[in-house]
Amino acid sequence: MIGAETATAAAEIERKFLVRDSGIVAGLAGTPLVQGYFSGLEGWTLRLRTAGDRAWLTLKSAQSGMTRQEIESPVPFELASRLLASVPPDQLISKIRYRLPVPGTALAWEIDRFLERHHGLWLAEIELPRADYVVDLPAWLGPEVTGDPRYHNAALAVSPGGAAPLPAPAELLALARRLLEGAQSGRDLHAGAD
Repeated sequence: MIGAETATAAAEIERKFLVRDSGIVAGLAGTPLVQGYFSGLEGWTLRLRTAGDRAWLTLKSAQSGMTRQEIESPVPFELASRLLASVPPDQLISKIRYRLPVPGTALAWEIDRFLERHHGLWLAEIELPRADYVVDLPAWLGPEVTGDPRYHNAALAVSPGGAAPLPAPAELLALARRLLEGAQSGRDLHAGAD
């Protein structure tokens, strides 16, 4: 999923694989994405993502593995663009995402072709309705990397020199806290700037 239309909070059950044959996306239209990561909320990764003229703030629980908590809300594009401009270029993730529906199901493979310093890296992921859901693995997939933290986008965003993500600016941290508090209390999750 590129981004939720409204604020959401749910368990994200996802499997991730390297892509053996990138020809699977031939003829598909992809969506360019830019995303940056910020620190400052204990136990959570903060991600800002833009796609076209839309933007989202996503909080992902820090644990590794197939199931993680994810809270996401649309945010003003201007805010996301301004904050992403503060991230050093070698800490941004640029990629093109392709969507490939799984025939006979409501599922879809999301295939990411990474750009810039990660040029040549292709990852495919699929969100599942439950952890024990069995999905047929197509021949174009390579090895599974679901439990390998090196393939988390937040890890890929770490600069070659090992610089940690930037501390979240106060306004982003306030939005993230409001989103987290809303998810924990069941209140309105919308994190958009007032």
